[in-house]
Amino acid sequence: MSNTFLSPLHVQREVHGLSIVVRAAGEVDDFTVLPLRVELQTALAMATAPHPVVVDLSAVRFFGSAGLNELVRHHRAAEAVGIPLRIAAAHKAVLRPISLTGLDRVLQVWPDVEQALTAGRSAWTAC
Repeated sequence: MSNTFLSPLHVQREVHGLSIVVRAAGEVDDFTVLPLRVELQTALAMATAPHPVVVDLSAVRFFGSAGLNELVRHHRAAEAVGIPLRIAAAHKAVLRPISLTGLDRVLQVWPDVEQALTAGRSAWTAC
């Protein structure tokens, strides 16, 4: 039997050309949100406008208010420097809290990472 500790939240950052993808898997709540916060801060520091930072929440099983707060905080920070912050999620665990709080009118939500990465790409070629 393995003694490997499995964190309730695993977060990693990937570079896709000039875009950054932050992937989260597990549960996002008050006790687990710190790795997501750190990776989003790093991603925004690395990002190059107008290329997006995409937050992939497709493997998140629970998304609480701490996660919502991080998305809003980083959406504002990204907006201030001209970087699109896009959310990739297509399941109820993430979409429902975003919708219930009205954040679906503020955040850019896409069904998957590929669509979030390619949205508005024709505008980038002009830059």
